[in-house]
Order: sequence, then structure tokens, then C-alpha cells
Amino acid sequence: MRVVLLSCLMLLAACQSRDALPPPAPLAPMGREHADLGRIVDLASGQSISPEQLLERLARAERVLVGEQHDNPDHHALQLWLSRELARARPHGSVLMEMPNPDQQGKVELAQVVARP
Repeated sequence: MRVVLLSCLMLLAACQSRDALPPPAPLAPMGREHADLGRIVDLASGQSISPEQLLERLARAERVLVGEQHDNPDHHALQLWLSRELARARPHGSVLMEMPNPDQQGKVELAQVVARP
């Protein structure tokens, strides 16, 4: 009986929810002095938002498109953080990540306009 009870308690403990992990600290040496380092901006309002607010908003989004500058290790670390946290937070499933080239920015902007309600 003790073994069954202990097993049930361990199972329940493993199922408990956790708060989101914070974003990773900067890795790259460039840009360390920039005033906006680590700042998350809501592009619609221009306001700063917290990592938790970002995750909450993206978890509700129908689609999430994430990009980065290919040679920036900070961008890759942030993508990994975001993909892990969204996998936990998006009950409806998938996250699509793609790496468009700078010359494809026009198509990205068009997709953003079309996707806006």
C-alpha cells in the first residue's frame, strides 16, 4: 500500500504546473551596452511587455512565426527558450519556425498585414 501511495504522490508531483522560465541571458559580445538589450516590445503599441506577457499572448495566437539573424547566438538561444515555453503553453499545438532571408522581408510584412484582424 505504501508503494502505491508513494507512486501516486510522485505522479501528482510530476504533473504540477510551473511558471515560465526566464529568457536566456545574452551570449554574444556585441550589443551588450545597448539600452534596449533584453527589452520586449509590443509592436502594435510600442510598449514594453514582460516575457510572461509575451508567452501569454503567443499562446493564444492562431499562428506564431519566429525569425532571427542567422549568425546571432542570442537569437538562437531566444528561439530555443521560446519554442520550449510555447510547447508547454500552447494547448492547441504546433509552433512553426522558419528563417527567411532579408530579401524576403516584404513577403513577411505582407503575411502580417493579411493575418491582422
